[in-house]
Amino acid sequence: MHKQDTLRLHPDILFRAVPPEGVLVDQRIPSVMVINESGLRMMELIRDKGSRQAVIDALMEEYDAPAEVIRADVDAFLDDLRNRDMLS
Repeated sequence: MHKQDTLRLHPDILFRAVPPEGVLVDQRIPSVMVINESGLRMMELIRDKGSRQAVIDALMEEYDAPAEVIRADVDAFLDDLRNRDMLS
Protein backbone atom coordinates (compact mmCIF):
# COMPACT_ATOMS: atom_id res chain seq x y z
CA MET A 1 0.00 0.00 0.00
CA HIS A 2 1.39 3.39 -0.97
CA LYS A 3 1.55 6.12 1.67
CA GLN A 4 -0.80 8.23 -0.45
CA ASP A 5 -3.31 5.34 -0.43
CA THR A 6 -3.32 5.14 3.39
CA LEU A 7 -6.22 7.07 4.87
CA ARG A 8 -6.35 8.24 8.46
CA LEU A 9 -8.22 11.14 9.98
CA HIS A 10 -6.11 13.82 11.63
CA PRO A 11 -6.17 13.23 15.43
CA ASP A 12 -7.94 16.56 16.00
CA ILE A 13 -10.88 15.59 13.76
CA LEU A 14 -13.91 13.98 15.35
CA PHE A 15 -16.28 11.93 13.20
CA ARG A 16 -19.85 11.16 14.18
CA ALA A 17 -22.55 9.37 12.25
CA VAL A 18 -25.92 11.08 12.62
CA PRO A 19 -27.87 9.03 10.06
CA PRO A 20 -28.62 9.74 7.34
CA GLU A 21 -25.74 12.23 7.56
CA GLY A 22 -22.47 12.57 9.37
CA VAL A 23 -20.40 15.34 10.88
CA LEU A 24 -16.70 16.00 11.01
CA VAL A 25 -15.60 18.40 13.73
CA ASP A 26 -12.24 20.08 13.37
CA GLN A 27 -11.26 20.93 16.93
CA ARG A 28 -8.31 23.07 15.78
CA ILE A 29 -10.39 25.84 14.24
CA PRO A 30 -13.20 24.84 15.40
CA SER A 31 -15.43 24.06 12.44
CA VAL A 32 -18.04 21.50 11.49
CA MET A 33 -18.42 19.77 8.13
CA VAL A 34 -21.77 18.07 7.53
CA ILE A 35 -21.62 15.21 5.06
CA ASN A 36 -24.45 13.56 3.17
CA GLU A 37 -25.33 9.85 3.14
CA SER A 38 -22.66 9.05 0.52
CA GLY A 39 -20.02 10.95 2.48
CA LEU A 40 -21.11 9.15 5.63
CA ARG A 41 -20.58 5.77 3.96
CA MET A 42 -17.17 6.85 2.65
CA MET A 43 -16.14 8.03 6.13
CA GLU A 44 -17.23 4.74 7.67
CA LEU A 45 -15.14 2.89 5.08
CA ILE A 46 -12.15 5.21 5.57
CA ARG A 47 -12.34 4.48 9.31
CA ASP A 48 -12.83 0.72 8.84
CA LYS A 49 -10.65 0.03 5.77
CA GLY A 50 -7.96 2.71 5.92
CA SER A 51 -7.09 2.83 2.22
CA ARG A 52 -8.42 4.52 -0.88
CA GLN A 53 -8.52 1.31 -2.89
CA ALA A 54 -10.34 -0.61 -0.14
CA VAL A 55 -12.96 2.16 0.03
CA ILE A 56 -13.42 2.05 -3.74
CA ASP A 57 -13.62 -1.76 -3.76
CA ALA A 58 -16.26 -1.78 -1.01
CA LEU A 59 -18.35 0.89 -2.74
CA MET A 60 -18.17 -1.00 -6.04
CA GLU A 61 -19.65 -4.04 -4.27
CA GLU A 62 -22.40 -1.97 -2.64
CA TYR A 63 -23.49 0.31 -5.47
CA ASP A 64 -24.53 -0.34 -9.04
CA ALA A 65 -22.47 2.46 -10.56
CA PRO A 66 -19.62 2.51 -13.07
CA ALA A 67 -16.17 2.10 -11.50
CA GLU A 68 -14.95 5.40 -12.94
CA VAL A 69 -17.85 7.26 -11.28
CA ILE A 70 -17.14 5.67 -7.90
CA ARG A 71 -13.41 6.43 -8.21
CA ALA A 72 -14.13 10.05 -9.17
CA ASP A 73 -16.56 10.49 -6.25
CA VAL A 74 -14.11 8.99 -3.75
CA ASP A 75 -11.24 11.10 -5.08
CA ALA A 76 -13.34 14.29 -4.95
CA PHE A 77 -14.30 13.54 -1.34
CA LEU A 78 -10.69 12.76 -0.39
CA ASP A 79 -9.50 15.95 -2.12
CA ASP A 80 -12.00 17.94 -0.04
CA LEU A 81 -10.76 16.29 3.17
CA ARG A 82 -7.12 16.92 2.19
CA ASN A 83 -7.84 20.56 1.30
CA ARG A 84 -9.30 20.98 4.79
CA ASP A 85 -6.25 19.21 6.27
CA MET A 86 -8.50 16.56 7.83
CA LEU A 87 -6.33 13.58 6.83
CA SER A 88 -2.98 12.82 8.40
